[in-house]
Amino acid sequence: MVRSVLTLRAAAGLGHELEAFYADQRVLERARAFPGCRAAELLRSVDDSPATHLVIADWDTAADYRRWVDDPWRASLSGRLTALLDIRDDEPLVGGVFELVEP
Repeated sequence: MVRSVLTLRAAAGLGHELEAFYADQRVLERARAFPGCRAAELLRSVDDSPATHLVIADWDTAADYRRWVDDPWRASLSGRLTALLDIRDDEPLVGGVFELVEP
């Protein structure tokens, strides 16, 4: 299993709109139904972190996450999502993929 972590910075005053976008578009539900996805969550920062939100999902493999990133439906939402974000230096909307390190 691997975990994807997508860091989002909502544009000033658009945090609730970002959350509404995820709900209205059923992004997390669609991700959870995508082959290889085990779980997906949207988290809101409660401190003064530069990241206002995180999207964290568990996947069977990194290739499953890559297929989700490359999915045409996800790509079709990209423009509307980026309009809600404070994106600097043309940052891509692709998160990191991590595996558990066993002690």
